[in-house]
Amino acid sequence: MFFVLSKILNVLFSPLVWVLLLILSGFLIRKNYRKTLHGAALLILLVFSNGALFQGVARIWEPNPVSPELLSGKSSTIVVLGGMASENKFNGLPRFAGSSDRFWQGYYLLKAGFADTLLISGGLGSLFDDQRSEGELWEEYLQRTDLMDENIIIESTSRNTYENALNSAALFEREQRTKRIILVTSAFHMPRARACFENQGFEIEVFPADPVASVRPLQWKDYLIPSAGVLEAWGILIREWAGIVMYKMNGYI
Repeated sequence: MFFVLSKILNVLFSPLVWVLLLILSGFLIRKNYRKTLHGAALLILLVFSNGALFQGVARIWEPNPVSPELLSGKSSTIVVLGGMASENKFNGLPRFAGSSDRFWQGYYLLKAGFADTLLISGGLGSLFDDQRSEGELWEEYLQRTDLMDENIIIESTSRNTYENALNSAALFEREQRTKRIILVTSAFHMPRARACFENQGFEIEVFPADPVASVRPLQWKDYLIPSAGVLEAWGILIREWAGIVMYKMNGYI
């Protein structure tokens, strides 16, 4: 029930949706309130499309990038969280999202010898799509491209971050692995992911990937020119913050 409810509510955690609802409300409610509602819509649009404001908040929220050389070397397993790929229904291949940076960062750590095992944890996280689980897509892709080896493990039943941690913990206990890991996920998602895994008894070293905060200095246009991309990026952070609240309410973290 929580999984279904969280997917439905996710639609509302977007400034663009707020703008559209306010504009629509302005036409449906009494004319006296129209200017107020449409003015609020314009204000939200201007605030949440400002790149400089977004970058300031994102840089505060996201953990700093980590140099691999600063890892302790005590973690034997890298855990990469799903949410990176979905099935292309036309040809059956994975359709990789920007968050697939998670895999490539984790894969680098494995091949560079910072740990000896890589676990990819990801199932079917969508509510209505009829497709194969993400774990299955990754396993097939890695095998066909000769990237798969005996040091990569796939966990393909988790639908969300809580289940990533829960199912990973069960796998570690079943195989009697030490629960000291390098956790790799998108930087904006790391606080919630870390809390979930620590709640399952893991000792964590974080390795953030795919930051929403820009790695370049701010430019004049970030302060002055509204950006549709920034408006969409705010939705990522707001949904993540809402997810943390819901996870706390359910005792997941």
